[in-house]
Amino acid sequence: MLEVLGVKKKYKNGIEALKGVSLKIETGKKVAIFGENGAGKTTLLKIIATFLLPDEGTVTLEGVNIIKNNKYARKNITISTGMERSFYYRLTVKQNLEFFGMLNGLVGKELKKKVEKVIEKTGLEEYGKIRYMELSKGLKRRLDIARALLKEAKVYIFDEPCAGIDIKTRGGIHKIVNELGKEKIVIFATHEIEDLKKMDRIIAIHNGIKVGELLVHENRDCVENFVKGVC
Repeated sequence: MLEVLGVKKKYKNGIEALKGVSLKIETGKKVAIFGENGAGKTTLLKIIATFLLPDEGTVTLEGVNIIKNNKYARKNITISTGMERSFYYRLTVKQNLEFFGMLNGLVGKELKKKVEKVIEKTGLEEYGKIRYMELSKGLKRRLDIARALLKEAKVYIFDEPCAGIDIKTRGGIHKIVNELGKEKIVIFATHEIEDLKKMDRIIAIHNGIKVGELLVHENRDCVENFVKGVC
């Protein structure tokens, strides 16, 4: 289980991104973090991934305080942020994955096997020799997800993975997330209705505060009304 308790974050410019957010996510569940731009979604995800430290509050995974145990967090949590600057533009799809695989401790046959597996899983077989700078936005998204899948983690975080992509790519991402959600904790930040309907639960954040939750399988027809009610 992942538990976030009373997390607060205020930036140097005075903006309070999070104002005491608490939530619990069980293993084997897909949870959407919903909110408009500036609601605090990305800040929350970065704190869970230990990219940011909270001003107050704790985050625990299987009882381990990951704020104080960064090594445990980096081993068991992986995140797909869609940040293009984190890739090497002149390297190919395969070369980028090999590089990040090595950073995760993969070498030799294990590295080769894992890279081939994530390329297949994300439908990038035809693009292995294409340089990053030549990829479309949708393919860059797929590569970012492939990189996240290189790590055998307990928690998989996806920050707006379907933003600005085509229907086919979106369907592929939903399939990957659904498979992961059977055994792992999946956190999926989005403001897209179709993404929300694929999740087990929706947690809504507005102005840094958790303002609502919805169990999707019990209320699938209510997702749109739920979204309208918390915006």
